[in-house]
Amino acid sequence: MRQFEIVSQGIQHAIHNGRFGAGTTLPSERLTAQEYGVSRSTVRRAWRELEATGYLIWLEDSSPIVAHRSEWSRRVERTDVGRLASNLGPTFLGDLMQAAVSHIRYNFEIGTPDPDLLPMADFHHILGELFSSPASEVFGYSPTIGLERVRRAIAEEYLSRRGLCPPIDQILVTAGSLQGLDLLTRLWVRPGDLVVTESPTFAGALHVFRAHGARILGIPMDPFGLRTDLLESQCRSLSPRLIYVQPVAHNPTGITMAPERRQALVEWAMKTGVPIIEDDAYGFLAGPDNPSLMTVNPAAPLVHLNTFSKVLAPGIRVGCVVAPHDVIRQLASLKQLSDLHTGTLSQLVAEGWLRQGQVDRHIQRAQTLYGSRLKTATNLLVRDNTFRLFAEPRQGFYLFVRLPHGMRAQALHQPARDREVLFAVGDPFSPAQDMPDWIRLAVSARPVAQIETGLRRLLRLVHDHAEPGSCGPSEKTKSPPRS
Repeated sequence: MRQFEIVSQGIQHAIHNGRFGAGTTLPSERLTAQEYGVSRSTVRRAWRELEATGYLIWLEDSSPIVAHRSEWSRRVERTDVGRLASNLGPTFLGDLMQAAVSHIRYNFEIGTPDPDLLPMADFHHILGELFSSPASEVFGYSPTIGLERVRRAIAEEYLSRRGLCPPIDQILVTAGSLQGLDLLTRLWVRPGDLVVTESPTFAGALHVFRAHGARILGIPMDPFGLRTDLLESQCRSLSPRLIYVQPVAHNPTGITMAPERRQALVEWAMKTGVPIIEDDAYGFLAGPDNPSLMTVNPAAPLVHLNTFSKVLAPGIRVGCVVAPHDVIRQLASLKQLSDLHTGTLSQLVAEGWLRQGQVDRHIQRAQTLYGSRLKTATNLLVRDNTFRLFAEPRQGFYLFVRLPHGMRAQALHQPARDREVLFAVGDPFSPAQDMPDWIRLAVSARPVAQIETGLRRLLRLVHDHAEPGSCGPSEKTKSPPRS
């Protein structure tokens, strides 16, 4: 029996015997480690196990509390996926979704389009037309693969602007791009398989890969994108199942991959046969000079993910997968196991917007607005010189910055919240979870005045908490991490 299982069973036994009643706070991590003669990380893993089975309620900055449990829940045995999920620490994505509805004034935690860009007049017109149609067409079932008229509109009015022209039988409509990534992972990745990503990368992708039991190899980035020179050397003796990348307006760094790196990545995939999953969620915010990786070599083993969440509205929950027909057929079969089809009304709203003829105008407005906000935030932080920027992006939603020496993002999160400022901690974006002193700032949905005021509040907070001498010009000269 592994050490964390011994600790877990010991705490369970103490709960059943009445030593720890419902609502009781458990002894600290240090005391529990001493009691069982194990490391503190082992105690934390045991706590996660007990939280997953409903024994504990645990907020990671305090000791867990014994939960009130129903009798039947004690008899539930988890599946292999359930056991994997117990180690995920799922609160980060939940916190992001909660931040999406927060009324805190300076909210840089969640990456979302500016609601003022929503084409509300178009939506009113589209919905009015749809509601005058037969109810069965608007509120009925649709094919799992997606309505034909919707897939055709996505191909002609959406993907064509990313340099793609797939036949509609190579398009699967999904509930956002994350569902597409989960389906691909279910199809291709077995527990223990190796998945390669950029480091850092989208936290939601890491969440999906870990849920399926994958091992994750993070390849470092620099301001030009994925270090393709390291990709070849670090994967030479390995057999990755896939590589997941965000070539344009990367989350969390904002970096757009340099053309020579794009070429090298596609050539590596052609040579090794390792499929690329291209997440193009932010591609429309970068313009035609940075088309899909599929345009580098259409014969490359590559699957394209896209979504309306970042360019239009996240609540519509419409995305797509572009892949060979046989892959789409298999993904559609997997999708049926949990989701018979993406919402018909959402599909038709997306199709109506695409056919309105305002797509280019909307995208140009978004590019101008978000580019201006990134520039405002970047200039302010560069002038202040407290944070170290991973890069200075011109596109997308995000800045990824490092705190002064000795500071930890998680410890700063609640004090910042108390000052009406939210940010995303950096560790969940790291495949190795080794970026505790980095934070992501999403500036897309905040007006310039709020960006300036909110960031100044954050900077004052950091100066108040920083070690003497840790904020200064020496930090600026360092280059981004290479490992």
